[in-house]
Amino acid sequence: MTLVYADLHIHVGSTKKGKPVKITASRKLTLPALVKTAQEKGLQLLGLVDASCSGVLEDLKDLAEQGTLQPVEGGGCRWGDIILFPGSEVELTHTNGRAAHFLAYFPNLEAVEEYAFALRPYVTNPALSTQRVRLSPDAWLELVCSCGGAALAAHAFTPHKGVYGNCVTKLGEMFTQPELLAGLELGLSADTSMAQCIHDTHRFAYTASSDAHSLATMGREFTVYDLPTVSFQAWQSALLGQGRGIRATHGMDPRLGKYYRSFCPRCQVLASDPQAVLSCPQCRGQMVKGVWDRIQEVADFPESQVRRPPYISHVPLLMLPGVGPAVYSRLMENVGSEIHVLYHAALEGIEAVAGGRAAASIRDLRGGALPIQPGGGGTYGRVIQ
Repeated sequence: MTLVYADLHIHVGSTKKGKPVKITASRKLTLPALVKTAQEKGLQLLGLVDASCSGVLEDLKDLAEQGTLQPVEGGGCRWGDIILFPGSEVELTHTNGRAAHFLAYFPNLEAVEEYAFALRPYVTNPALSTQRVRLSPDAWLELVCSCGGAALAAHAFTPHKGVYGNCVTKLGEMFTQPELLAGLELGLSADTSMAQCIHDTHRFAYTASSDAHSLATMGREFTVYDLPTVSFQAWQSALLGQGRGIRATHGMDPRLGKYYRSFCPRCQVLASDPQAVLSCPQCRGQMVKGVWDRIQEVADFPESQVRRPPYISHVPLLMLPGVGPAVYSRLMENVGSEIHVLYHAALEGIEAVAGGRAAASIRDLRGGALPIQPGGGGTYGRVIQ
């Protein structure tokens, strides 16, 4: 068995021809750049959630023709020492009018091309990412499965297009056969203990991925899989039985997420009460509902009764006191990948390269002693210096 570090929610900012793909993503987030950054971060498996977009698919097919991208036995595409799963992120609408984002992954370029061709009549612009699909959720899920794909709920608990955070309280309200979904992506403001408070989630594997809109945010969340081979087939099997092939999920401390607690944009009030806050204590108006508050609102199960792979929280290097771009570059050049620096590198070596302040931040992170100001309302939390 092999431990595989995977971030399966990576967007593409622009194509080889410079055309935009994910409008809100950095234009520097190109295919060659994200593969190079994956090596820097310590990742081995990436999910390209814009692979079904017409320009990205064209680029991938060109890379395959050149031999840069090669098929993997069991599914997946190899680019050097990085494995890629071509995928898609879409927006599906419930009959209540609310919408949520979902992810689909496919074993090869032929499968994602088949999916993209079938989807084209139902989206406004097939060149752009995360399009609203004019299909029922059931029809979309059936399409994914018919093309040999695997579907997951994206950032499942966020107020911005998360299925539990924004749309429904049970996936059976969204899909006739929710068991066809392969798992749930926790999202930046949630962890395993929070997700398990909702009984409806218990049948699904939990995964962690970055939802990267820039090179710097790649790998800020990732999942460690225990796989017999690094392939689509092995990964899909690993998700069965509540994620029996998952060793651990690693993610940002949920308090750092930009939707962790409820926030009133009118009064600029961030919730801090130990109970869920759903309306502003000052103006009594509607708040941007926090992930923690939403989960408390719909929780129906004591999480401690369910066994899961561990969720290990961290703070990305560039969010730590004492680590700016220059220090980050020195660490990558002289110590190792970001994952290695965060979890394994000797503090003495880190201090020699990056200085005492950076080493102290990493020491406190490993010891769970970093004070954090929670985020909310679209603003990330931060480490209190």
